Amino acid sequence: KIRCFHLLLQQLSFCSFLLNTSPQLRLVDGGSRCAGRVEILHQHSWGTVCGDSWDLKDSQVVCRQMGCGEAFNAWLYAQVEEGSRPIWLTQLACTGEEAYLWNCPSLGWGKNNCEPYDDAGVICSGFVHLVGGHGPCSGRVEVNSGGEWIPVSDGNFTLSTAQVICADLGCGKAASVLGNLPFREDSEQIWAEEFQCKGQEPGLWFCPRVPCPEGSCPHRGAVQVVCSGYTEVRLMKNGSSQCEGQVEMKTSGGWRTLCASHWNMANANVICRQLGCGVAISTPKGAYFVEGGDEIWRDRFHCSGSESFLWNCAVTALGVPACAHGNTASVVCSGNQAQLLPQCNDSWSNTAGSAASEGHTANCSDSRQLRLVDGGSRCAGRVEILQQGSWGSICDDSWDLSDAHVVCRQLGCGVALEATISAHFGEGSGPIWLDELNCIGEEAHVWQCPSQGWRQHNCSHKEDAGVICSGLWCTLCTGGVCHSPMEAVTLSVICRQLGCGDSGTLNFLVPLRKGSRPSWVDGIRCRETDSSLWQCPSDPWKHQSCSAKEEAHITCTGTPQVRLMDGGSRCAGRVEIFQKNSWGTMCDQGWDLNDAHVVCRQMGCGVALDAMGYAQFGEGSGPIWLEELKCTGEEDQVWKCPTGRQHYCLHVRDAGVICSGFVRLDGGGGPCSGRVEVNSGGGWTPVPYRNFTLLTAQVICAELGCGKATSFLLDLPLKEASEQVWAEEFQCKGWEPELWFCPRVPCPAGSCQHRGAVQVVCSEYTEVRLMKNGSSQCEGQVEMKTSGGWRTLCASHWNMANANVVCRQLGCGVAISTPKGEYFVEGGDEIWRDRFHCSGSESFLWNCPVTALGVPACAHGNTVSVVCSGQHCQLLRCARPPAPEPSHSLCKYSRQLRLVDGGSHCAGRVEILQQGSWGSICDDSWDLSDAHVVCRQLGCGVALEATVSAHFGEGSGPIWLDELNCTGEEAHVWQCPSQGWGQHNCRHKEDAGVICSEFLALRLVSKDQECAGWLEVFYNNTWGSVCHSPMEALTLSVICRQLGCGDSGILNSSVPLREGSRPRWVDGIQCRKMDTSLWQCPSDPWEQRSCSAKEEAYIICSGNRPKSCPSTVPCIDKEKLLLRGGDSECSGRVEVWHEGAWGTVCDDSWSLAEAEVVCQQLGCGSALEAPGEAAFGPGNGSIWLDEVQCRGREPSLWACAAAPWGQSDCKHEEDAGVRCSGKRTRIRTSSASAPVPGIFSLPGILCMILGALLFLVLIILGTQLLSWRAQHQVSGSSTYFLFSEPAGQHADATSNSYDDVEELPVSEIPSSSGMKEKNFFPEEGGGARCSQTGMWIAISPVVLHYCHGKDGFGHVKEPFSFITRI
Repeated sequence: KIRCFHLLLQQLSFCSFLLNTSPQLRLVDGGSRCAGRVEILHQHSWGTVCGDSWDLKDSQVVCRQMGCGEAFNAWLYAQVEEGSRPIWLTQLACTGEEAYLWNCPSLGWGKNNCEPYDDAGVICSGFVHLVGGHGPCSGRVEVNSGGEWIPVSDGNFTLSTAQVICADLGCGKAASVLGNLPFREDSEQIWAEEFQCKGQEPGLWFCPRVPCPEGSCPHRGAVQVVCSGYTEVRLMKNGSSQCEGQVEMKTSGGWRTLCASHWNMANANVICRQLGCGVAISTPKGAYFVEGGDEIWRDRFHCSGSESFLWNCAVTALGVPACAHGNTASVVCSGNQAQLLPQCNDSWSNTAGSAASEGHTANCSDSRQLRLVDGGSRCAGRVEILQQGSWGSICDDSWDLSDAHVVCRQLGCGVALEATISAHFGEGSGPIWLDELNCIGEEAHVWQCPSQGWRQHNCSHKEDAGVICSGLWCTLCTGGVCHSPMEAVTLSVICRQLGCGDSGTLNFLVPLRKGSRPSWVDGIRCRETDSSLWQCPSDPWKHQSCSAKEEAHITCTGTPQVRLMDGGSRCAGRVEIFQKNSWGTMCDQGWDLNDAHVVCRQMGCGVALDAMGYAQFGEGSGPIWLEELKCTGEEDQVWKCPTGRQHYCLHVRDAGVICSGFVRLDGGGGPCSGRVEVNSGGGWTPVPYRNFTLLTAQVICAELGCGKATSFLLDLPLKEASEQVWAEEFQCKGWEPELWFCPRVPCPAGSCQHRGAVQVVCSEYTEVRLMKNGSSQCEGQVEMKTSGGWRTLCASHWNMANANVVCRQLGCGVAISTPKGEYFVEGGDEIWRDRFHCSGSESFLWNCPVTALGVPACAHGNTVSVVCSGQHCQLLRCARPPAPEPSHSLCKYSRQLRLVDGGSHCAGRVEILQQGSWGSICDDSWDLSDAHVVCRQLGCGVALEATVSAHFGEGSGPIWLDELNCTGEEAHVWQCPSQGWGQHNCRHKEDAGVICSEFLALRLVSKDQECAGWLEVFYNNTWGSVCHSPMEALTLSVICRQLGCGDSGILNSSVPLREGSRPRWVDGIQCRKMDTSLWQCPSDPWEQRSCSAKEEAYIICSGNRPKSCPSTVPCIDKEKLLLRGGDSECSGRVEVWHEGAWGTVCDDSWSLAEAEVVCQQLGCGSALEAPGEAAFGPGNGSIWLDEVQCRGREPSLWACAAAPWGQSDCKHEEDAGVRCSGKRTRIRTSSASAPVPGIFSLPGILCMILGALLFLVLIILGTQLLSWRAQHQVSGSSTYFLFSEPAGQHADATSNSYDDVEELPVSEIPSSSGMKEKNFFPEEGGGARCSQTGMWIAISPVVLHYCHGKDGFGHVKEPFSFITRI
């Protein structure tokens, strides 16, 4: 037994020796247990580790061994005094997986050659952190395991554990613990142990732990802890805590008194409630002051009065000066008599005295509260009052600085700098409590000001009042901040507040800033518990707190960050990553779209469009952090992607990416207008219009480089009824750099209430003014604000219609004159060349059509000026007819002129706005003289062609004028002689049109390609080519979009030179982002020979396709038509092929006649049924045709009358269908003699018989008419007129007598040289001129032209003409 006892003693002694001699590890001088210089206890002596070869893998071992999570950084510390401590380890080469630092390969204990090196140090993540709160001292509890942060469950979580966490983080004491917090994901892993802290442990790592049964802890959710530097409050009187006395708060430094400056009754009420002492009766300053205490605490509390604890109130300390001696805050509470206190009277007259000045007493209780919201600070925003349990706003009627002063003083925010109106901080909700406030500025509460009474108003939330107070440290008064002392905690608070990581460093190497500005504050010393810079104590505010060389320049660090550089936007460029306090690049080895997708998603930039290598955005600098990535594309951070083996990579291989961006405007004819859609990496989704504001639209336009928002349209129909919308509402303030950074509010249950999408229109032009003698008035030089500043406009092509728009826009009446250059001021920028073509009805100048292509530089001093009438426009009326328009015109025209359906503002059907209705002009007597007046009036040069017979389609509405007889010199077309307003004998088939010299058209010329070829422009009535210099990507995009050929294009310089000669009209085209057509793009002036033949542009657009139908070449009509969704190949929804895509036909006007044409065209027999309302299911894509009107005998559907392609007011629920009688038969196209299916059907036979009979009748009738004419010629009383129908026009019947006669196109009818035309009219009244509303009837070899009209007495005349082929 004795021997066994001795053996036991020896073993215990050996164990004791091991315990006393085994190495230990610690971190010192880093501010926490998990940061600092690495020190090892060996051979009873603490020593350091040499910094030679010290890296992140070595640091990783230290952090894991210390229970401090992951290594953030491997630091080097300056050596302590030489020889004072041993250097235990040198040249460590850890793999990162070792359990102890001394297990890593090294030179051995005490062996070193470390004289020139620093000591090794490390910053670890820590074992525990609080995340998702307003700083490091509040949020969800998470612990670190192997580099991942895992939430702790709320099962058996105690306040003692929370106290240990707060102390471990240097955050004071736990103020609250909240359980049942939802996890980020249902499948999220939770920590598999329960912590059972006693409260005295130095850190959570040292608390006892109990493994959860089967590795799964019972829980209801995660747990959140809020720590606070303030943990207790009391009222001290005569050395004891009571319900009255001096206010004292307990902090980590002990009990502190508070300063009475900015202390108010709302703060006092919170204390009384917190202490169970009723409500506050008074706040006597310094009444209970006791000499000999610590310095008075300067933190200012800004309570609304509803908080449960004083430390839940907003706090500011930045710039707060020291408190005057003895000026301590005191409170007298009611005790338990709170219910006896009356409510405060609203009347200012009844509150004079103490209530007015909020002095030492207040014998009433007020449950109302005041706040400012949506201003980014508690001292700026929309004014809201809590009344009767609801927060509501104040109307801005009579709202001024006196009212705003009361609000600012009541909130402890200084004085009012600005009283904002018109919902400057966004529209509120709930009631509008007050209106027509009339404060004198001295009231204690804003509701004491005279007003119309509670809820008495005539306002909407568009008139919500707001305020900006001087207490807001804001951009209104920006200035520098001094860097002394600005320690790590202060830098961390600043970087966190700015969303720039968790830590930062001061950069002393940057050069001094240029210019002069205030340096507002110095001596900032943030505490761990401060969640914003405003809470940090500092020296008082001063205009010059330090010299210029002491201004702070901060570089924020923290967790790795990613950015894109030198790509022209936030969402394109060279990929750079910030870690270890340095920005570095990524190698393009293995770089592909999957890797690029991760970067774009992480940046909030949508999806990757291109993954670029070989330093396409220039070579970077610094380290190359990552290479040979193997992302799947689903990772949320690029550094989480697997990597392959390391290569030796240089910056010439830097990787780059082009992302789609987070937001776009789609379907508006360019990148600067259209439906708002966002992309978070999973496709483009429309934004709902609910609560969408102009401020949000402004942010979008600025982000896209599209100027400012000029309009936005709500309730835009979705593309499909089932289309998903974005599940958040954006609440931009207007100053955010991009939509991504705007505040967002998730929609309830993830679904936003909406009726549609939202459309935004941006414009480079955002303001216009008339400048005279340096000030803006109702007369002067016209100036427009663009992204480049204020620009003057050129007087060339400027007219009174443009001037009227400017005057109306400025609220200056109508234009009186446009004197050229009269107000010109020397020294300005180059005169803006954009030409505006207003009709006169536009609300804003930038809503007018604009051209810039080919416009030459403006002559010096030839600037536009306008003189407006002011408010006397209603007195101005035009005499008829005035002289041609000079440089001044003292009249106002309510009539307007436009050209429509011609593809340009300088070609189309002529329409006049008269008596509130747009109507057309009849083509009787329509000629070039008339057309010249139209072109000149519209600023479109001279007339090239006067078109007739509804060349640009039939109009609608009234036909205003007929038989115009202009001299060509009139200023307005309605000044020409005519039959009078609304006096005519025409139909819309005779609508007049015009093609002016300024008419422009665009095309790509190619034999076999649809969206590739030689670029040609139609100018001066001639097609000519375009030169390719410089023609950058933006210009190519505008061209391809305009042609409907995709969103981008490339120049092809390898094609051979073109044969033949043609004009080369224009060079130097440089489109801007907001240009929606080539005509708006600036360029060199028009010239017949702008470049050589080898410089002609050949473009390939992204939407290029062969010139073919979807299946075969060449196209035939049958292959452009198909039926889908039916029960056979001859039944289904009708779809047509147009512009490279299948689309549907609307069922408006759809009948058996249209169905018959479809069935015959497809070789499917006769039509049995013409169902509408998507009887065969709704289609998708475009609705190509609407209002189709066939007779039933047309060779194809395209021969029928219809609305223009793609223009309909239908939805796919109205898709048309057919059901045909038979199976499809093949139409032979190789032989001209092939039989036509259905010609011997019963309807066909009947048609032949009727046609033969009609032919005989017409021959007899013609013979009689010839005989009748011969008799009248003998007597000399007949009248002879020669008419010719314009070639290429489709004629129509105008008499019910001939409705059954088949119509034929007349494009093949020979001219008068190949025909003899004879026209016969009855003698009565001298004859009637046959208007061109007739019809060609082809019965070979005779063509009969029948027309009708009226003579001057209103008698109907029905002349006939025969044309016989020679």
